[in-house]
Amino acid sequence: MKSKDKPQERLDDLLIDNMKLWQRTDQFCFAIDAVILAHFPKFHEKRSYADLGTGTGVIPLLMTTRGAKQITAIEVNPLMAELAARNVILNKKEAYIEVVEADYCQLVGSPWVGRFDGLVINPPYFNALQGKPPDTVDVSLARHETNYTLGDIAQSAARLVKYRGQVWWIYGAERLVDLLVALRAVKLEPKRIRFVHSFPNTKAKLVLVESTKGGQVGMLTEAPLYIYEQPNVYSEEVRSWYERN
Repeated sequence: MKSKDKPQERLDDLLIDNMKLWQRTDQFCFAIDAVILAHFPKFHEKRSYADLGTGTGVIPLLMTTRGAKQITAIEVNPLMAELAARNVILNKKEAYIEVVEADYCQLVGSPWVGRFDGLVINPPYFNALQGKPPDTVDVSLARHETNYTLGDIAQSAARLVKYRGQVWWIYGAERLVDLLVALRAVKLEPKRIRFVHSFPNTKAKLVLVESTKGGQVGMLTEAPLYIYEQPNVYSEEVRSWYERN
């Protein structure tokens, strides 16, 4: 449903927990990878979390349905930060989610260093030379390493998370080595990995990685996640995310 007052906005149904989400057609809109990432960690109500580069706030909203109750949603784009704040209010999640307009790569010193028990992050999948250039600068920032490299992003995550805290990532499978190298360089040890396929018998397009700050060497490879069992039909696992509500 489009907004009469703001024609570039539309209201989408998340189909989970009766939540809805305002999005802008001229900005980066969430896709299934956000839903997948929100279902990868195990959340605890007494632990603090942050979503780095929250966009519309979709991942924190989904996190609240899975037990998280202390979430900081950080977004550098003022338009998206304002939209995320409105989505939090729309879904009556103000008690659980705080939206902060900031560049998470520039958050240094107190009270940010080592502040969070866990972080979720859906970083840009492409470096500056990869992929088709988006139509707008804002969308480019969400998709490409325009201002910061993957190493910069990993370093920022390592700074914000507590010792022994966890950082959960979703990333393009073809750049998995880049991600693992970047994580090890900042002592975010990869501990759990899961490949994401569109269909069975197709190559993985995405990968989920759980890393622990100061963790011991040793990584568990989980069974693959298939998004669809056939065209336009979600797999049993993905359907369960929606059907449990």
